Amino acid sequence: MPHLIDTTTGRAAMAFVGEAPWHKLGQRLTAGADLETWRREAGLAYSVERTPVLFQRAHAGAADRIEAMEDRDVLYRSDTGAALSVVSRGGYHVVQPGEVLEFFGRLAEAGGFVLETAGALSDGKRVWGLAKVNDGAPVVGQDTVRPYLLLATSYDGTMATTAKFTAIRVVCHNTLTMAAGSDTGAQSEQDATIGPVVQCVRVPHMKKFDAGAVRQQLGIVLTAWDRWLVQARLLAQVDVTQAQADKCVADLLLSVQAAPKGKPQPDVRASRGYKRLMDLFGGAQIGADLCGTKSAWALLNAVTDYVDHERGRSDDTRMTSAWFGAGEGLKLAAWQGVRVLAERAGAVAA
Repeated sequence: MPHLIDTTTGRAAMAFVGEAPWHKLGQRLTAGADLETWRREAGLAYSVERTPVLFQRAHAGAADRIEAMEDRDVLYRSDTGAALSVVSRGGYHVVQPGEVLEFFGRLAEAGGFVLETAGALSDGKRVWGLAKVNDGAPVVGQDTVRPYLLLATSYDGTMATTAKFTAIRVVCHNTLTMAAGSDTGAQSEQDATIGPVVQCVRVPHMKKFDAGAVRQQLGIVLTAWDRWLVQARLLAQVDVTQAQADKCVADLLLSVQAAPKGKPQPDVRASRGYKRLMDLFGGAQIGADLCGTKSAWALLNAVTDYVDHERGRSDDTRMTSAWFGAGEGLKLAAWQGVRVLAERAGAVAA
């Protein structure tokens, strides 16, 4: 099975502590390893350099000559020399792989944050780090969820530098969005490096990444996690009927289903995705014995189970989609959908 983990240096560009994720590739580290060890073992011991784009220009009656393209640079890896992308010379700010690790190093010094995995994807075009915030808490019974902080950036223009809280359900390792607002009215997402405490910060590459400002914006306090945990526990108390689940799942899939040109919208209830989501809600999901099959929490976990373990062509495409792409959006929409059910039941404020 093909994978997106960078192996251009001859080894998998990923390091981790604990259980090996994603194809069992990468280097296992002992808890408390220093940042230099993480940098080396995660395949992040390189810098991203830039050089002007050159092209060969032909003149009538004259020899060809090499010229530089105005205002365009090639980003390339310092270790392999591989080109990563072509970017604007003055308008694209690079966040170095080492800066990603240093971001978590500062958090570890403050206490409570433990780096668990880091590495590079797609030949080094994306890098990430994921740190555990604390040991988590149960939502219902023994169904435990742990808060994490993810920082990722790209060198091919496909994503902004993103720092966000996420939650991982221990029984199945599903990632649950925490960027869904709160009952207190706090802003859920910010596209700058100044402003209130938020749960997700995206810094476009046209702006310089200020790690200190991002840490301050995220709060690096557990208020976001505490708010999310309260809401998750409320969802576990909200009963969902089969008819309510049917409508919620159908609406969710319709929101991401493009209508074919000149043809009527296909019946979403005839799709594989709809049938599988309803099966998962009915008890086929991982951890159904912990969360039951009749709550808004169970419905949310049916969606995250589907996105993280079944939707997509491979483990890697599922992972990148769940963290950065359409899968992340689907889970966010599911969170909003089950919150509507909870609001109608009077469990949470609208």
